[in-house]
Formats: sequence, structure tokens, C-alpha cells
Amino acid sequence: MPELRFEFDWVGSEGVRGPELAETWASLKIVVGDSVITRVLDNRAKTVRDFVYVPLYPLAEWFAENWWFLANEFQNPERQNDREFHRRHCLNTGREGYAFPNLEVTPSGAKTALIWKRYEPQWAKVEFLDQGRASVDKLEFLYACGQLIDAVVRRLTACGIEDTLLHEEWAAIQATEVDEEELKFCETAAGLGWDPYDLNDSKRDDIFLLADELGELIDEAVQAVNAADLLSQAQAIVSAIKSVKQENALPLHCLRSLSAAFSREAMNEPPWHVGYEWARHLRQELGLDGQPLATIGMLAEALGEDEDRVRGAIQPAQALSVTHLIDGIAAVNADESASFAFRKTNEKGLRFSFCRALAEVLTSSQSRALLTRSHSERQQRNRSFAAEFLAPSLALKERVKQSVVDAEEIEELAEQFGVSWMVIKHQVENHQIAEVSEPIVGLHD
Repeated sequence: MPELRFEFDWVGSEGVRGPELAETWASLKIVVGDSVITRVLDNRAKTVRDFVYVPLYPLAEWFAENWWFLANEFQNPERQNDREFHRRHCLNTGREGYAFPNLEVTPSGAKTALIWKRYEPQWAKVEFLDQGRASVDKLEFLYACGQLIDAVVRRLTACGIEDTLLHEEWAAIQATEVDEEELKFCETAAGLGWDPYDLNDSKRDDIFLLADELGELIDEAVQAVNAADLLSQAQAIVSAIKSVKQENALPLHCLRSLSAAFSREAMNEPPWHVGYEWARHLRQELGLDGQPLATIGMLAEALGEDEDRVRGAIQPAQALSVTHLIDGIAAVNADESASFAFRKTNEKGLRFSFCRALAEVLTSSQSRALLTRSHSERQQRNRSFAAEFLAPSLALKERVKQSVVDAEEIEELAEQFGVSWMVIKHQVENHQIAEVSEPIVGLHD
């Protein structure tokens, strides 16, 4: 059974203005797995039901209008408070006064995250009761949305209603999806937060130039560059790539013998789980147990490398100082050695970025990979790998004896493992080792 389903029946409408609204009035039930997003309390009838009465035209139009964003625009720290990002990904911006659920849709790669919250519309007599989150297959999500749009378009046409904005948008999307070059263009534009159907010639040229400059790095780059300063950001990445010098490469012989054992494709698990498993596997192969790797020297020794050579290989790249959401670049050379470039940070941050890069060297089929702060599945995997490799959860469990840890204990653990307090906080919480007492603001890296 599909993870996401839109179940509906057309029903009669009374007093609804606008033919596209009146003719698409329906009982709508939205199901994700075992959850019913549209489960509501009807305050007038004093009953609970699994569906709402709404016109499906606004819902279908919202999905069509934001189609490329819902498939290709990932979350990152600078988008979290961006109203326009919120408009493109949250259904509550497309309600048009009707009782649609408070649903947020955020893609990250092969999966799409759905988050829904309890909600009581001021203008309706219902209250949405369910809340939760789910990760669904991206293609299945798009298929379900496409089926809904198709049904609404067919309904309108059967009722003699044509040439609506929905008709135009859906026709454009369908035409694009059979043109490989135009499809890639739309995916890139949406990744930047740009509407691919509403771009001037200058922006279209910028996208083509970006693709030429970045090549295989473009998919991750568009989720982390500043679209308002696109070309200079792209030039910074290219400059950083040029600073990745093979003479400073690390042989990393211990990784070469292991890379075949690591899946090069994302497993059918949450990306952070995959990253944890990769780190545990590598620690086991290197015989590290729960040993902290709190310094560059300890990390170099574990990898069988000379400390000075490691320090020389991970020197910061000045070019990345202007790309606030890009932390580094990892490159695998023709001789299978590895070269790096990182954004300038303190030693803890540099070691963390280096370990993220190790995950890419181990698992990526590409010759180069970007380390960014976007929420793409790839970046989630390499961040969770670095966290578990540097501060393994089993070692933390041995050290944390209480059910609640405070700021001082978090900082002590961070010093032991040579990572930021935020890494320890996330490890303790994500692995359900203990609760972290608040507040902890004010700790330093």
C-alpha cells in the first residue's frame, strides 16, 4: 500500500463562489502510513471524522505551483526563517480560507519529509487532531500528488472548465518531465529557490554557467550557495577546488582496503542511521573500540598517517570564507589518494569536517564531493558519520550514568572527545542516552 494517499469523493457544494471551487468540492482524506492527517473534530456535530470537506482545486494548484520546489529545494540554516521558503513548502500558505491541514513538505533527496501539526482554523468549525512526521519515497510522493492533480484537471474539463492556471501549470510540468535537459534546468533552478518558469534571461544564463563551472558538484552546491550572489559563490567553489593540491594528498591506505565494504548507495534507512553504521564499521575495522580521537595526532595515528602530513593536507582554503554554508571539498585523485579543502574554523570544527570528508572518500562514487550545511541526505549521512566516529554513542553511554545531563557535563564530554558541545548534545539526544537539561546556551566550542 502506498505511503501517501489522497482519498476523496466529489460532493455537492452550496453557496460556493467560483466554478473551479464549486465543481471540485469533495470529502478529502489524507493518509500517510498509518496516520490520518485529516482527522478532525467537528465542533458543530461534536464528532470525530477522518476527512474534511474542501475544494480540491486550491490543493492541486498549490502542489502544481510548488512542484519543483517540493521535489528539489532542501532545507538549510539560512532557509529556516525564510518566509518565501515557508510559502513554498507549507500547505497552510495555500489554504485560501479552507480547512486544509497544517502540513510541511521538505525534500532531502530520495526521501521527502512530511510534518503535520495539530491545528484549529479560526474560520472553520473543525480542529485537526493528528500530529506527526514521516519520511516517504520522493517518487511515490510526486506520483500521489500527480494523481491528485490529474483527477482535479479531469474533473474541471468534464465540467467544461478549461484554461485555468492549474491546466497551464500541469501541462508545463508534464512537458518538462519528458525533456531531460529542461528537467535538469528546472531541478537546478528550484534548488536555488527560483521558479524555473519565471526567470529572466540573465538568471537562465547564470544557471547554465553554474552547471558548466561545477559539473558533478552542482546538485549539492545549489542547496548551499547564496542565490543572490550566485556567480561569485560558484567562483569561490571553483577556486577552492583549484586549491586542492595533489602534492598535499593523503594516501589513506587503510580506507582503500575498506571502501568496497561500504555501500555506495543510500540504504533504505534514514540517512543518519546509515552514517552511524558506517562510522561504527570503520571504528571496528581500525580497532578503535570507544577510544577518543580528541586531537589531530590521535586521528592521524588511527588512520595510519603522519600527523604533520595530515595537518598539511587539511589546511583551510581562503576561497571558502565567503561561502557560509559550504564547509569543505573532498577529492579522490587518480592514484586513489585523497585531497581536501576546508573553510577556516577552529581545530574541533576542522577535525569534524575532515571526518565528514572521510565518509565521502569511503562511500562516494564521485571524484569530488562538497561538504555543506544543507539538510540533504548526503550531508546528513556524512555529519552523522563524523559525530559517531569522533564521539561514539557506546562510549558516551559508558560515561553518562544519569538520566539527565547538564551543561557542565556536556562540556566535559566535549573536551574528552575533542568535539563541540553541540556534537555531544546531539549524540546524547539522538541516541537516547539521556535528557539534556536546558539552558545550555553560552557553551563555547
